Amino acid sequence: MSVIRNLPLLVGIALLGACASQSDNQQLTSTVSQSAVVAQGVPGGILIEEEQVRATVVALDRSKRTFTLQDEQGNRRTVQAPPEMRNYPQLAVGDQLTATVRVESSLYLREPGKADEESREGAAMVLTPPQGSKPGLLVASTQTATAVVKAIDTRAHTATLQFADGSSRTYQVRPDVEVKPEYLNREVVIRQDSEVSVSVETP
Repeated sequence: MSVIRNLPLLVGIALLGACASQSDNQQLTSTVSQSAVVAQGVPGGILIEEEQVRATVVALDRSKRTFTLQDEQGNRRTVQAPPEMRNYPQLAVGDQLTATVRVESSLYLREPGKADEESREGAAMVLTPPQGSKPGLLVASTQTATAVVKAIDTRAHTATLQFADGSSRTYQVRPDVEVKPEYLNREVVIRQDSEVSVSVETP
């Protein structure tokens, strides 16, 4: 059953978030791609979403630790450098910045009696370039949640999942997947792997 939740991309990532002024509070142009991987007739699958922003550093305010980005369409956004950007002093006007957010969401039915080896609390990793290099950032995180199949509707071809917080949501099942009565009360594992990368290059 295809109950993958279309999780929104976090284009407003920390690096592209805080703005210094209204005049530089424009949305930078981004490119978005999406793909899905499923097996015919098998419940679940993988959804991969990616969003990328490319812009040029056009201004710096060292005292406020901010920088202003401008994309090819002329949109500008002033950003507060996060603490993780320890190489901010190496940033220069004219540098080209690329920020990419990639989210891979996978969903599958857990086999009866099989323990979940994934961490429900999630894990995170932050990497930065060596001191003295151009600024950059890689933040990777994994989160896993479970839900239970509480109801199925063979006529509407839907399944209702109940999540750990008690909330429920009904999903349309893929046409190629049979809605079987034995799926009732089975656990569904939802895993999300997110990666945010920022790189800076001097043209």
